[in-house]
Amino acid sequence: MADSQAFGGVDAAAGMQWNDGMATARADAESASLEQAFDGLGVERVAPAESETLGTGVDSLDEALEGGLRSGLLTELAESGASSGGQVLLLHLLAAMRRAQRFVALVDGADGFDPQSSPPELLEHLLWARCRSAGETMKVADALLRDENLGMVLVDLRGCGERELRRVKAADWYRLQRLAERSGAFVCVFTPQAMIPSAQVRVRLDGRLCIGNMDMSVRELGCELEFEVLRKRTRERGGFAQLVRRAVG
Repeated sequence: MADSQAFGGVDAAAGMQWNDGMATARADAESASLEQAFDGLGVERVAPAESETLGTGVDSLDEALEGGLRSGLLTELAESGASSGGQVLLLHLLAAMRRAQRFVALVDGADGFDPQSSPPELLEHLLWARCRSAGETMKVADALLRDENLGMVLVDLRGCGERELRRVKAADWYRLQRLAERSGAFVCVFTPQAMIPSAQVRVRLDGRLCIGNMDMSVRELGCELEFEVLRKRTRERGGFAQLVRRAVG
């Protein structure tokens, strides 16, 4: 017998070449399958815009997110309960975009946003889309993310019923994620609980603001926010985001 190792009638060198070829073919097949899936979602695969970082104005959150929000990513901001700080964070995001002199769209899923609760100057760059269902909200968000004039799209689903939220298909969330990447905008979805499978960043708001906090400024309220980063994109691998879980105390 030859000195080279053999298995199944094929020597080791030939076997390695065969395995490498099969791995390449398998990777090509998986890539083609993913491309077909994206085509089925109605989203064109294009090179993503260069990522930007936006500080939220909440120092502890910016530190946990390594500088703040990333453009082109789908960020989920999930509330663990009432008065956990979602509205405070929303106002911080409006203020951050005003400082950046960029336009913001708020897709209000349950028509629950109260302009009176916001300083008037934060409304100057705001497009407020008032919706009455989760399904309508997703359609409006889809359309707005195709507008290159918007620097941020905020989607607020906190007032929508659990039953209608369950009707949102996973494919709709993945389409929203791909549109976020394509547009290069900052995209944040406020949810009543963690629920978005395609979220590349997920932050759960855990605190409880009380009546005693009512006299505080928006900036002071931001210091009272408690949260946990459950998911955060760290790097690219093969063109897709790698997701990790990380708890922040």
